[in-house]
Amino acid sequence: MQEESTQRVFEDYTHSFRHSINYVNSINEDDPKLNCSSCREQFFKLIAEFSEDWICWINPEAKISFMSPACKLISGHDAEEFGDSQNFLKKIIHPKDLEILVAEEEKVAQGINFCSGEFRIIRKTGEMKWVSHFCQNVYDEEDKFIGRYVCIKDISEKMNPNLFLLHKDKLAQEIYQNASIGYYEVYYNGSLKSANKIFLDMLGYDSTESFTDRNFEEYCVLNHEKREEFKKLLKANGKVKDFESAWIKKDWSIAYLKETANVVITNEGLEPYYNVIVHNLTDQRNAEYAYMSASIKRRKIEELKAEFLATMSHEIRTPLNVILNMVSLLKHESDFIESSDTNHSIRIIEEEGERIQRTIDLILEMSQLQTGTYEKEVAEFDLMDDVFKSLYKNYREKAERKNIEFTLTNKLSNTKIVADKYGLKQIFNQLIDNALKYTFNGKIETLLYLNENNQITIEVADTGIGINEEYIPYLFAVFSQEDNSYSRLFEGTGLGLAIVKKHCELNNAVIEVESKKNEGTRFRIIFIKNPG
Repeated sequence: MQEESTQRVFEDYTHSFRHSINYVNSINEDDPKLNCSSCREQFFKLIAEFSEDWICWINPEAKISFMSPACKLISGHDAEEFGDSQNFLKKIIHPKDLEILVAEEEKVAQGINFCSGEFRIIRKTGEMKWVSHFCQNVYDEEDKFIGRYVCIKDISEKMNPNLFLLHKDKLAQEIYQNASIGYYEVYYNGSLKSANKIFLDMLGYDSTESFTDRNFEEYCVLNHEKREEFKKLLKANGKVKDFESAWIKKDWSIAYLKETANVVITNEGLEPYYNVIVHNLTDQRNAEYAYMSASIKRRKIEELKAEFLATMSHEIRTPLNVILNMVSLLKHESDFIESSDTNHSIRIIEEEGERIQRTIDLILEMSQLQTGTYEKEVAEFDLMDDVFKSLYKNYREKAERKNIEFTLTNKLSNTKIVADKYGLKQIFNQLIDNALKYTFNGKIETLLYLNENNQITIEVADTGIGINEEYIPYLFAVFSQEDNSYSRLFEGTGLGLAIVKKHCELNNAVIEVESKKNEGTRFRIIFIKNPG
């Protein structure tokens, strides 16, 4: 039985080492120059450099020829501090365990190839650590002694788990005390075990002493039923990830926290608890609630605005329609034909009534476009037949009355397009109407063609008063007019070009403008995607 136990220890500690020796033999067996102890030693060092165990090689002269970097990790000492003597462990072994090491040395002296034992060492810091020590003599193929292999493992956790857990807890708390996230530990009965400053700041407290005489969870968690759900999940699964809940801060305001928790397994006699990593969602949630509140208020305002505009539209349109209808009847009354003054007055009433009607239409349309209630109807139609022929007929008469040349040139072989027909009519109606309004001599040109990217492009150009370069960036803003004074020369609400811009966006088109003061303006509409 003793031999079997010793053999198991031997296999545990030397499997990787023997594998390495065999590997060296296999690659060197055909080359006598490489089949040497120095080659094996170099290969051994290469492996030991990356081991977590403290590994030493003692040569036949009983001198340390190699000590792995894990030496400092386990003992706290640098390799140089031990010198080259094989008695390096006697410098740091616990006095009460010295006899264990002496017994091992006696076995080696008796010619036993390997031995092992467990004892305590005292680190450079004064801390005590349990280690497992294994020593094996190594021989070459000719049974010549070439050195001794020593491996030392840290077994502190195995030998003293309670001490290790305390050390682990202390280390974890030190880490989380300096972390940028909240951390706390709490017993299952709800009393607080520990917490870092970040977490206490989240709740507005300075220290954990505030919870010495009160149940932490009952006092700080807003919804106790949800907390019970959290703890049930924790007990069932051993962990809970990204659990969100509301907490009561010291100033009675609400904090919104997201928690990831893990059950801490303790030994018998220790009260169970769980640790929690906490992220503060308060600012994020408050911003979301503020946004939701603002969205609700905005929707209410939009509904009120829509209701107001609909009411005002009805109240203004109804008498306005009566007035325009009466004007139309008066124009056809033969009694008034010979009176130029009367006809002039009737024409003024008609023009001003139509102006009011256009203003109401623009306000209602802009309201629909801004609130998203405008419903576009996309279909295929012919630009010339369905849009520009009627526009040309309407505006040519108005241009003739102002002695302005108005031309329509089509260079497209195919004038079919897929878009919202009403929206396109509004775009070019506003652009041509503006061109006519701000032009007093010269001409207005409308041109349809394909640009260099094979995109349908339509230009409306005039020789009118033009636009100041500084004003162009503000041209498409709502209620924007270059001259906003009460004494301005031109009528208008400043909604026309804003509506044009909105309809361009809805029809996947971009609008460009070129203008020079007192020389004229050119608007260019480019449809990004052509039909087909």
